[in-house]
Amino acid sequence: MQLDRLTILLPWVDARLMPNRKNGAAWQSSHAAKIQAREDGHHSARCSLGRNTLASAATYPLRLTFVAPDNRHRDLDNMLAASKATLDGVAKALGVDDKLFRPITLDAAVDVKKRGFVLVEIGV
Repeated sequence: MQLDRLTILLPWVDARLMPNRKNGAAWQSSHAAKIQAREDGHHSARCSLGRNTLASAATYPLRLTFVAPDNRHRDLDNMLAASKATLDGVAKALGVDDKLFRPITLDAAVDVKKRGFVLVEIGV
């Protein structure tokens, strides 16, 4: 079955991937986190998709909601940049080019269970 909407639940963004936290550190310091994030995105997308496929489109509207584990202030643009590897994994699992994810809408919330996660809605 072809889906025109898909909701994916991703783990909270690894702090090692935050651009503002790298502070000039070598690429090796975040490489393992990038690989893990890409695999997490791919696995989560495949699980959400199941045996279905995503309907073909010229662009795929993407809504990211960063549901934080606490009330600390986080920049949404920093969170998006830290999610790059994860979104690459999602795109690969869906068989689309990540440049087709537009427009991208960002939002934030706080997780009452204090675990933190990222809610990705495609085609909304």
